[in-house]
This record gives sequence, structure tokens and C-alpha cells, in this order.
Amino acid sequence: MEKPDSKYCLEISVSQIEKAEPIRPSRWRDRVQDWGTGSTAFLYTLWGFWWLDCVVSCSIAFGLVYIMMGQNSREMSKVGPVWMVPIITLITISSSGGLFARAFLPYSHTLALLSSVLSVTMLLIGLSFTMMFTTVFLLRLYLYGPLEGTAVLTTFTTLTPLGQGGYSMLINGQDLSELLPDEIQETLAPATAGAAAAPLVGKFIFSVCFCAAYALWCMGVAWITLSCFSIIRRAHTLHTLPFCISHWCVIVPNGVFASLSLQMATVLDSPFFRAFGAVWACLVFILWTVIFLRSIPALIDGSIFNKPSPSATTTVTTSSSTASSAPMVTIDAPRSPIKVVLGRGESFSSEKSQDIESVVATLCYKKAQTAIEETSAGEHKDGSHSM
Repeated sequence: MEKPDSKYCLEISVSQIEKAEPIRPSRWRDRVQDWGTGSTAFLYTLWGFWWLDCVVSCSIAFGLVYIMMGQNSREMSKVGPVWMVPIITLITISSSGGLFARAFLPYSHTLALLSSVLSVTMLLIGLSFTMMFTTVFLLRLYLYGPLEGTAVLTTFTTLTPLGQGGYSMLINGQDLSELLPDEIQETLAPATAGAAAAPLVGKFIFSVCFCAAYALWCMGVAWITLSCFSIIRRAHTLHTLPFCISHWCVIVPNGVFASLSLQMATVLDSPFFRAFGAVWACLVFILWTVIFLRSIPALIDGSIFNKPSPSATTTVTTSSSTASSAPMVTIDAPRSPIKVVLGRGESFSSEKSQDIESVVATLCYKKAQTAIEETSAGEHKDGSHSM
């Protein structure tokens, strides 16, 4: 018996399937968008909660910025990455708005465009504040060095708005590239030149958003490097400090950076970004597992909620028997803020952490010697009067 040609059978099967049941992607998409409820009520409910979240995010961002402006703090050494946390709320909610805009595409063009425009607005506001804060924090690192103690782990917080902002830029850029050309074609006459160039507008918008997302990805790589350098500078004291909530500041920033890398792999269909994002996500998962296991005993005894531990303060004790003798300096811990203890209960501290040799030479030795000379001169004067 002669076997039928497999290629011929395949062509007949495909043609029969196409005639019997045409492929309708919109039906599959509707079923997914409805979440099996049979209507869009659940989608609109989530969209309403998203608007509530927008109000809360704006209140947190601008409210805390207003409160921070009233602190009247003029010490650059106190600038930290945690200042960016209020702004991250705007960037995070913008990425959610981009996902809602894509979900509304089959149902309402107007609501999808409204969600996307509002998301881009909050994204640009958040990124503008991010650029300002990262500049100030970088200046603080140049002037005062890395943060002290476990607070150095919060340096990774600068990565959160960059990674989440790049992810949101890709999502909203893709939405606007589909929504704005349709809006232009509906507004203008079909025969006009603007309507004919509408598809190019969408491609241009997505190209700009992709370039911005890639720039944020590059900035993220730079801040990962700076964060690792900061931790290396404090590694000699970091392992001696107790586990606290600051260790969790490493997880979310690297997680959103992995999400940005994987999203860029989807856009570019790039094997490099796909492999890089997968490896980075696996590292984040391993790191999350380790910190989670360490958090269990700290959560039971409540030590995880303690204030992040700064490094031990260096105590410099000075003493002298005569006015001409040099002060005796005792150093408890290297490379930490200096505290000079003088006679009669007096003391002063150095906020800036530097090399012990330079600090003692420029600060401790001079001020301690001056104080000892004044004390010895006063005692000599009192002795002369008594004679």
C-alpha cells in the first residue's frame, strides 16, 4: 500500500483547520484579560485601585519632599540613598499604568491613552528627581566617602529608580507607539501627509523610549559598580555588625535591574541581554534566599528592627604630664569617625571618616596639643600665684 505524501497531508490538514476555525487572537486575549470572570468588571476594579494608588504615591512623593525641605539640614554628610525612596513610588506606579494601558487596548482606546499619558508624566517626574538625588549623593561620596556600618548596603537603593524607570519606559513606549498613531489617524484626514506618516511617529516614539531605557540600564551598571566599591571599602567592619533590615536593601534594586535586562532582551531579541538577565535574576534569588534565612532568627528575637548599626567610633584619649610633652593618643578602631576625649570631661568629634594618620595629624593632634598646653599653662599660673 502506497503511503501518502506527508507534505501533502500537512497542507490539507492546515487548510481544513483554517476553514473550520479561523484564528482569532482577540478571543484569546479577551479571555486572558477577563481573568475567567466573563466580563471586564474585574479589570475596571483594578484600574480604580490603580487611580487610588496614584493619589497615594503622589502624596507620599511630594509630601515627604516637602517635609525634608523643612528639616534645614546643611550637612552634606547626612545625604543618603534613602532620600530617593519617596520618589520611587511615582516610578513604580507608572510601570503599573503602562500594563493597564495595554490591557485596555481591546476595550477602550481613550482609557488606554489616558493611563499611558498619566504614567509617562509620573515617570518623567520621578526620573527628574532621581537624576538630581543621584548627583547629590555622588557628590557626598566624593567628599565624605562611603556610608558607615550597615548603611552602606543602602547604596544599592540608587539602582531601584533606574531599573524600574527603564522597565516603565519600555512598557509605556510600546503603548504610546500603538496609541498615538491611531489617534493621529482619527484626528487628521486620511489623505493628509500627517495621517500617512502616523506609523513613523509610533516607531520614533518607541525608539526614543528605548534609548532612554538603555541609558538608564547603563547608569544602573555604573551604580552597581559604585555600590560594590563602597561595600568593599567597609568590608572590614561590615562582617562584625549585627544583621538588620538594611540587608534587604540589596534585593529589590537588583531585582528590578534584572527585570529591565529581561525586558530589553524581549525588545531586542538579544541573546546577551537574555543570558545576562537570567543570570542576574538567579543571583538575586540566591541572595534573597540567604537573607531570608538569616532574617528568621533576627525576626524572632526582634533584632532585625534595630536601627542600622554604624561603625564603632574611634576614641582618642589624650594626656600629658607637662606642657612640653606630646599628647598620648589611643586609637580603638581604624577608619571610623574620630572622637577626642580631653581632660575635665571635654571632648570633640570628627564627622568625616578618613585615614587615621591624616586625621590624627590634622585634627586630633593639633587640637589635643592646644588644649593640653592651655591646661598646663593654667596650672602653672595657679602655682605661681600660690607661691
